[in-house]
Amino acid sequence: MTETGTALAIPEGSALEAMFRAKDGVDPLIDRIKAEVRTHAADVTTKKGRDAIASLAHKVSRSKVALDDAGKLLTEAAKKEIAIVDAARKKVRDQLDALRDEVRKPLTDWEEAEAARIDMCKRTIAAIINHGILGDETSSDIRAKAEEIKAIVIGPDFGEYEPQATAARDATLNTLRAMYAAAKAREDQAAELEKLRAENARLEAERLEREAAAQAERDAEAARKAAAEQAERERIAAEEAAARIEADKLAAAEKAKADAEAKAEADRIEAEARHEAALASAKREAEEAAQRERDRIAAEQKAADDARAKREADAAHRAKITADIVEALGAMAGRATPALIAEALIEGRIPHCRVVM
Repeated sequence: MTETGTALAIPEGSALEAMFRAKDGVDPLIDRIKAEVRTHAADVTTKKGRDAIASLAHKVSRSKVALDDAGKLLTEAAKKEIAIVDAARKKVRDQLDALRDEVRKPLTDWEEAEAARIDMCKRTIAAIINHGILGDETSSDIRAKAEEIKAIVIGPDFGEYEPQATAARDATLNTLRAMYAAAKAREDQAAELEKLRAENARLEAERLEREAAAQAERDAEAARKAAAEQAERERIAAEEAAARIEADKLAAAEKAKADAEAKAEADRIEAEARHEAALASAKREAEEAAQRERDRIAAEQKAADDARAKREADAAHRAKITADIVEALGAMAGRATPALIAEALIEGRIPHCRVVM
């Protein structure tokens, strides 16, 4: 230690540096300065005593400045060393990050291909489920859509999605089969109605022909009666009476026939209505079954998506915890000895880690 006219005794060189780095630091030196200063007896009754007090206070101030300047020099040297270490750390980070990316590239490429494969599977399944057929199309259109879905190849690329895709295709084909049957029934019914209309038109034409022939016969008979009226009034009168009776019979027969035809037409219309109601009921049941199947598939898809999202969230959380711990240990640089790591754990400076005492 040295003492000058302007400062109290302080260490120099390595002794001063060791003092700043010591566990108890500058406390012993401060204690010695305090003890040295307090040994002086203060005397304010004389000028010499007052000057001595002022001089002692000035020495304390100069000692403070000397110690602070020495500490500042040590801080600047430490900053230079830290800068060198930081540059080395950056070089390690940059080069090892590049090496990490190089090493991981095959896995990254595989993950991207896997994501593309999964997207293809999902889009194919969605296209199978949302096939666009509503049920009011023609049977040929429905059959063409079914053939298109049958042609979709569900191969090894589907992997874990293969059961789901197969189930979606089977369900959609079942729905399309039901729709095809309903459409075919509608078309067959329409053809049958057209056939009935044609048959009714033919029967009506025959009836009109018969009525025309009957009218012609009556006209001829009337002409013959008019020609023979002068010759045989009594016979004509009898024939007219007989003709009236025959006409009444014919009218009754025609009325009975018309009533029968009207009843047959009413029965036919009622049968058509019952048939159309049955077809509508079958269509509703098929649509409800298809909707239930779509709802079931959507629920299974949501459950699978929720499970995958949870796994991804757990993995991300674990990776963050690992990164935080690694960052905390990395910040200790070369000082990460077992003892210092244990001390950091006890003091809670390592995130996500807690020591139970």
